[in-house]
Amino acid sequence: MKFFKNIISEKKSSFFLIIVFFLFFVFATGPVWGGQPDTLFRSDDVVRIELRADFSALQKDREGDPQYRNGELTYLSENGDTVHLDVRLMVRGNFRRDPSICSFPPLWVNFKKKEVENTLFENQDKLKLVTPCGSQEDVIKEYMVYKLYNEVTDLSMKVRLAKILYFDTSENRKLFEKYSFFLEDKDKVAERNGLEAKDRFLTPFDLESESFKTLAVFQYLIGNKDWYVTSRKNLVIMQSDDFSKPPYAVPYDFDLSGLVNADYSKPEGVPEYMLASKRVYKGICYTEDEFNNTFGLYLDLKPRFESIISNQTLLSKNTRKEIIRYIDQFYNVIENQYLFNKEFCSTCQTRQDYNLAELKK
Repeated sequence: MKFFKNIISEKKSSFFLIIVFFLFFVFATGPVWGGQPDTLFRSDDVVRIELRADFSALQKDREGDPQYRNGELTYLSENGDTVHLDVRLMVRGNFRRDPSICSFPPLWVNFKKKEVENTLFENQDKLKLVTPCGSQEDVIKEYMVYKLYNEVTDLSMKVRLAKILYFDTSENRKLFEKYSFFLEDKDKVAERNGLEAKDRFLTPFDLESESFKTLAVFQYLIGNKDWYVTSRKNLVIMQSDDFSKPPYAVPYDFDLSGLVNADYSKPEGVPEYMLASKRVYKGICYTEDEFNNTFGLYLDLKPRFESIISNQTLLSKNTRKEIIRYIDQFYNVIENQYLFNKEFCSTCQTRQDYNLAELKK
């Protein structure tokens, strides 16, 4: 088994302290990007876990109003000790909560704050757990999309992969052992970036322009159309507490993207333009130079993206090759003037689309 290894803090030299104070004064008036995540999200090692609960009752909770059910989470610490944590589990989600879509629901895992002190889950309160739905590769691919976006920006949700044995206490039997992953809490993401999570109506034109452009291009890269700014669908809005800077958007839920290409994203009889694999740019219009600045970022990241995909050995070689071919299509588009105009300039959103007055030049 592979278990979490704590990162040992570097000794603070006088030079290090000078740098810390310098950074404090530089960023004191704005977001402090990329603060260190909690212990759980500092490693890529797969966590081996046993999760015990009345899963029969949880399955019934998929219809109607769900409730928290008592459970127990067990894992081995880095020194080989068995750690037992009392948790409460609750069914969550919308699309994947539907029994006709997924045989097993996504979950909330609620921890006891005092109990998780000095454990792998220290500082965690309530976490989303993305559980298996159909192919195991779909879970790994969605996990990998989060890892790709982590390379793009620190204003992104961290993830931790786990192989979990699910045990139904009501029937005293093992259900299955499959890969799942924990998703960093939105408030933790905001905190380490010097922001606060907000929930309010806005349009794409209210968001910080560069950050949103980077996000919208990434969604196009992975072929994800399942997001909207105005309804905050699969986006969390974050902003400084004094509202002195424009807000930012942080994406999540990538299962319906073309890169993941989950089985349930390909229903029969759906028009081609609605298929998951079909890319649609859903961002706003920018000048060609502004687009090219962001394309340059993604061109620089291409080797890193390919490395992450190629080294994800939990996916078959064929799957990894398919994913690399899929993102290569994106790079073909941004390096071809005709395709760029067709895919970005002809579909981008304007202020008129949101009944907003044009800005005076």
